[in-house]
Amino acid sequence: MQENSKDEYLKIAKEYLLNEYGDIVQIFEDDISETDDTFCFHYQSKKFFETLKFEHQFVGQGPLFILKRSKKIISYGSATGEKSGLIHIINQLNKERLIRIFYKDYNIWDGKYDLIINKVEDEMGFEELIIADLVSVLLKHKIWKANQYNSDNPNDYYYTEEEIKETLTKSPLILKRPFCENLENLLVDLINKDMYLDWTLSEVK
Repeated sequence: MQENSKDEYLKIAKEYLLNEYGDIVQIFEDDISETDDTFCFHYQSKKFFETLKFEHQFVGQGPLFILKRSKKIISYGSATGEKSGLIHIINQLNKERLIRIFYKDYNIWDGKYDLIINKVEDEMGFEELIIADLVSVLLKHKIWKANQYNSDNPNDYYYTEEEIKETLTKSPLILKRPFCENLENLLVDLINKDMYLDWTLSEVK
């Protein structure tokens, strides 16, 4: 299958900017960067291209990336440079690739998921050790109970070590979205701690 050309991604970027800003911006076509996974575009107002005057510049926009595989557009603000944006994207793509070994349709950019960790059972009798490792990961990520926030006692919002242990020895631990700050980091930690742990995701529509 022939790879899409730079011109095709440039067209996608132009269409995106036209929809976002109207016909008032222009891409620096001599400053397009390509990596194995992305194209990166920079843009400014058409008036700036015509006058090169500082007062005609847009303020606040940053690099615009397009992922080659999915054609997803990722736009950053001016606080993010091209290099830092690329580092963030590559880190996210690497996490997505790892998680897809275990859940093949995982979408790190747009997916919304509940996490189900099944009851821990081990024929060799290592349940306590497995649960202890699992609890350490979950406590690190400060998982909370969806829709149970109590302003009078915020700590009730979070699962305790005892609650996690009790659930995993009796039944699956079902964590309803949203239940942590960063699901991909939690999943990567779970995989690195125990690649044989029995867990799955349930996509939330």
